[in-house]
Amino acid sequence: MTKKRLEYMDMVKGVGILGIVIMHSSTVPLQAIWWISSVAPPLFFLSSGMLIARGGEPGKSWKEVLGRKGRSLLLPFLYFSLIYIVRDLLRVLFGISEIREVWAGVNDLVTLWGSSVLWFLPALFLAENIFIFSRKMFGRRKYAQILTVLTCLILTFVSFLANNALKPLEGFFLSERLLYASLCLMRTFLRAVYALPFVCAGYFLYEIFRAFWEGEKRIPFAGQLAAGIVLFLAGIPFSVANSYFDFRSLSFGEIPALSYLAAVLSFVGIVLICRSCPPFKPLLFFGKNSLIVMATHIDFYFLYIGLNLANRIDGFIPMGNRVFFFVNVIGVILILEVFCILAINRFFPFLLGRKRDRRSLDG
Repeated sequence: MTKKRLEYMDMVKGVGILGIVIMHSSTVPLQAIWWISSVAPPLFFLSSGMLIARGGEPGKSWKEVLGRKGRSLLLPFLYFSLIYIVRDLLRVLFGISEIREVWAGVNDLVTLWGSSVLWFLPALFLAENIFIFSRKMFGRRKYAQILTVLTCLILTFVSFLANNALKPLEGFFLSERLLYASLCLMRTFLRAVYALPFVCAGYFLYEIFRAFWEGEKRIPFAGQLAAGIVLFLAGIPFSVANSYFDFRSLSFGEIPALSYLAAVLSFVGIVLICRSCPPFKPLLFFGKNSLIVMATHIDFYFLYIGLNLANRIDGFIPMGNRVFFFVNVIGVILILEVFCILAINRFFPFLLGRKRDRRSLDG
């Protein structure tokens, strides 16, 4: 029996994808970008962990798990990667870019490194399956939870050591195409392992407090909201202290543990806030369609259009109105995304690994 969607988790994803759009728009101060970078991408890994626990996926067969995750993550990765490659080919034909950009796109597809924002899809696929494997491996043994957590932490620590060891060898790997492809493959795996603690934290956050998340144990909404705000704000100083946290470039600041802590604190805060508030349809809409927004807001030139229109409008507005500029950029992007979401859900659902569903356009 399929469980009913948790609307507050869709709202959480809506917050996350809006954060990513804002981060990429460069319309906010640098420290705000540092904070968003340490919260918004991890939010999706943490959400995934919670949903793995809710769906009981470690107890399902590998055929079912891999089939579902392959359709929902790897098929969109394949289709959007091919779209990006065709776009780059057209740019070459019109003399806008060079053929090496096309080869870079092919490399990013074959090695699962991911062009632009598409890195997230194979990273999530691998992180989820590594976690499910470790959970299955320990099963119902005594201390299985502790052993699973320790496995995830050890793998992450070893991955940080491996990435640091690879940095001095970058020149060697860049000297030849096959060597560079092997470097991308290794770092694709490392990136997924870096996300592993978030999937693990999300899983046990749901598993341990299952009665609360599923509504069997009730806490006053005012208490949830207050706790959510406190936890959300508590994560900010930790993320700012560590500076930039970027999965794509594998840059994690001076003290990565601070950003891991910041992400978990702020995530729990966001979940509690969304759970204590009535459903907000715009957040639900963008949350349900977060994959489309992620794959299109940069590479379908919505961000470029938003920035250019905002710059033109800004010329007629008194200078210094940064808020007005921000609203213009984000507003234009989201309006364009609405049309894109409706079109993909209606006419091209295969891009998302789904069959056409005439009953709904909201994903």
